[in-house]
Amino acid sequence: MDYSSILSRYIGREVCISTFGHIKLRGEVAAIYEDCVRLINASTQGDAEDGAWNLDGDHHGQEALVHFHHIVAISCGDEDLLDIPVVADAGKPSWFSEPEEKEQVEAVLSEAAEPWRSYLAMDRLTLEVGQGLIGMISPESKDFYDRMTAVRCQLADSLGIVVPKIRMRDSRQLGDGEYRFLIDENEIARARFGPGKYIALDMGTATETLDGTPGVDPTFGGPGIWIRAEQQREAEKAGYLVIEPGMLLVTHLQETIRRYAHEMLTLDDVRRLIDLLRDDQAAEVEELRASPLSLSTIHAVLVRLLEEGVSIKNFPRVLETLVRHGARTGDIELLVAAVRVRLGRQICQRYLDRDGRVHAIGLEPELEERLLELSDAGLGRKARPWVERLMDNLNDSFQQLEEQQQPTALVTSIDLRSNLWRMISAQMPRVSVLSFAEVPRNTEIFWEMRVTPDDIGLPEGSSRSNSASNAQPYAKAAHMMEKLGEKMPRQPR
Repeated sequence: MDYSSILSRYIGREVCISTFGHIKLRGEVAAIYEDCVRLINASTQGDAEDGAWNLDGDHHGQEALVHFHHIVAISCGDEDLLDIPVVADAGKPSWFSEPEEKEQVEAVLSEAAEPWRSYLAMDRLTLEVGQGLIGMISPESKDFYDRMTAVRCQLADSLGIVVPKIRMRDSRQLGDGEYRFLIDENEIARARFGPGKYIALDMGTATETLDGTPGVDPTFGGPGIWIRAEQQREAEKAGYLVIEPGMLLVTHLQETIRRYAHEMLTLDDVRRLIDLLRDDQAAEVEELRASPLSLSTIHAVLVRLLEEGVSIKNFPRVLETLVRHGARTGDIELLVAAVRVRLGRQICQRYLDRDGRVHAIGLEPELEERLLELSDAGLGRKARPWVERLMDNLNDSFQQLEEQQQPTALVTSIDLRSNLWRMISAQMPRVSVLSFAEVPRNTEIFWEMRVTPDDIGLPEGSSRSNSASNAQPYAKAAHMMEKLGEKMPRQPR
């Protein structure tokens, strides 16, 4: 029985818990742990007492821990939460009952709600904290809950998805200052607060060294110093950015959701997005009905966009593009490419400087051609060394450019874009790979650098001549866009 889910709805309210051994406890639900519930202002009642609560002087006003395996029934005021009914002789375990008693128990259980349903329920998004962080997520922490609400609103605005409600609970499996995030009850991120729980980050403006414990920023992985609350003013005067515990936890959650948003989007979420368009975009919804596109195909495209860090807030334009090309192809790669071209101006926005130029790193045409020639079987012993050198080269280049605080993208041909993103996403998850087709016609590309074959020691191969190599990627790209029914929006310089 999932008593944790049942009792979590009644934190701060008074409940009555019946246990084996003819004992009932009455008290206010204060906290829920993995295998027990904590009651405050608790009092006990024996089974012999005829319904009136007997406030035992030894127990009234005290705290009580009730283990879940001792619970027989739960009730809260007029609301009956009976999941395992009280049997005639609750002092005996079920396997000890006489045959007639077993028949009575089975009859009552059949009338009660089917208990296995609670085991099928799964929380989509969960925050678990150690014992030392319980106060941070308690109902009294109004500021923390307000921030959590703000995070859900900000993510809806930036990503275009509705973030599910976040279930928060404590866990004895975690250390006192430890916490973790789970999606569908699977861990996706874990971190620990250092001593003092306040972290000071040097953003390049620090003028002196702080007295604290060196650590790592849980959100972005940069170096920091854990300090105490009373050191905050001193650290800020010294030029540090100080983040207090609640903000640190909320920021980490926000960035984690942003990174794993594609894992939270469900078919039901997609259906709700479509339903929201019925009034304002009725024509598109009607076209969708006549289109061979399935809901799962639309879902797959949206998941891929979110996985690559592309907001789907402009869902009407996404759906419009899918309806237009869905009659010609059901290939997810082609549909994603078409949608990305349609959202090109939105995708490029974050990489623009004040002069309206897109900052980019590129690959020389010969290098692009060699990458295009690589099949799954081609990534063997001969190809792997120079591909690894290419990944290392790109990784070092992007790390150097981070100091300029100017977001930079990797721009390549439309044929190579998808495969190149797959190659670098594990090592460089924050790097976006754009195609030339996604850059608006009137937007200039500012090349931070171009990787050449000599930069990575590319061995000579049996590739075509340079002139053929220069033309071939764009011929393929044009053919791909022709297959989608659109012209190539942009050619590289």
